[in-house]
Amino acid sequence: MKEAIHKLTPEELKRIQRISLEMLIEIDRICRKHDIVYEIDSGTLLGALRYKGFIPWDDDVDIRMLRDDYDRFCKACETDLDTDRFFLQNYHTDPNYRWGYAKLLRKGTDFRREGQEMLKMQRGVFLDIFNCENMPEKGIKKAIYNFESFIVRKVSYAPVGARNDKNPLRRGIYKLLEKIPLSFVRNGFDHLAYQYNDKKTKLIRTPGWYWKQEAQGYLRVWMDERIELEFEGHMFMAPKDYDGYLTMLYDENYMTPPPEEKRVPGNTAVYVDLGDCGL
Repeated sequence: MKEAIHKLTPEELKRIQRISLEMLIEIDRICRKHDIVYEIDSGTLLGALRYKGFIPWDDDVDIRMLRDDYDRFCKACETDLDTDRFFLQNYHTDPNYRWGYAKLLRKGTDFRREGQEMLKMQRGVFLDIFNCENMPEKGIKKAIYNFESFIVRKVSYAPVGARNDKNPLRRGIYKLLEKIPLSFVRNGFDHLAYQYNDKKTKLIRTPGWYWKQEAQGYLRVWMDERIELEFEGHMFMAPKDYDGYLTMLYDENYMTPPPEEKRVPGNTAVYVDLGDCGL
């Protein structure tokens, strides 16, 4: 029986935003201490421009890093992360984690995504840390890289698809993919991360992410040239050409809010416990 969706109350949404900001401040602290580059991404970047803070109905924070900075950040967290409050989750720190990018979790909270109840990974209010990998710019090499990314992502998603895909044929395929050992997923993501890491390509992408723009690739210059933008009273790193990036990600009307009926949190959950973290 499918679990009922937990509809966030206005107070719960505000608390999730405060917890997410707490995590972003911690990441910024570590990155500045170790001279690590990151950028606020997606709805977080959009919120900084529209509202100088959270989009009112947004329920998470997204950032991204180039591979070398991502690795250095994960290493720095081994000694500098406040582990009383936070847990850096990736497929090396959590044996049951299936995705190709990392999350920072707030300890003492629980946030179970709709449709992912079967996954055994650790849970909590989260901040997504997307790793940007060098990718070929054109031709057969780019097509092969994108195909490899597609396969690894589908295998990582298999337990979710096997139970939730509406198409019986696809559910059957996912059930077969689910039998592939999780080690294949981890080796696949590592292969995609380092296959072109010694080449400074013009394009980058996050192999474990599903947005249609990933196969096209993002311009590396959007990570190489940065400014700082205000977000909830703090300054965070952002792409200098935020207009070009957001136009590619959404469209040229990205500053126009969506219709009222679409102003809803992006992460539906079946269970939420925000604990007692003082926020």
